[in-house]
Amino acid sequence: MDKYKNTEAIVIKQRHSKEQDLLVTLLTPQDGKITTLAKGVKNIKSSRLGSLQLGNIIKAHLYQKNNFFWLSETKTIKQFLQTDKNLAQLNLLFYFLEIINRLIADNQQIEGIYTISKNIINSIDNNQITNYIKNEILFLQTLGFGSSPEIINTFKNKKYKECQQLLKQYFESIIEKPLESNKLFK
Repeated sequence: MDKYKNTEAIVIKQRHSKEQDLLVTLLTPQDGKITTLAKGVKNIKSSRLGSLQLGNIIKAHLYQKNNFFWLSETKTIKQFLQTDKNLAQLNLLFYFLEIINRLIADNQQIEGIYTISKNIINSIDNNQITNYIKNEILFLQTLGFGSSPEIINTFKNKKYKECQQLLKQYFESIIEKPLESNKLFK
């Protein structure tokens, strides 16, 4: 059955597909993590490419056919790179988007994950590390992984740098691979 839908979404990944097309991975409130095809988006006349930058929150118009989504139109709701960001903020954004992409399966919808992810991106954007870490812990708990007492105690004791290191180690133990985004700014 063919259908059209409008949804808010977070852009979490882009991959090139053919000369003018992009495969864009989105996190949506209703459908979870989905991959869409944005035909002709790299064409110089296309206005959609600016909306599809990593970390942007967009309004997406999708066409679904045979369990595949085509991205027809986009409108930026919140642009992450609209204002100047420091390298730590960019690194945190890429780190978190990699975590979303690795921990959530395609077409998997988990209640509350979209809102928590949006809060994390807003925390990064506003440079609110305490809120960022609190939502990272909530993200883990909502996915069903829980968090160790050590992570909770370091957060409560306001040892944020140590808490972030413990969270990174925990994410890597779940993924069973080192995160690639940390290598970007070393």
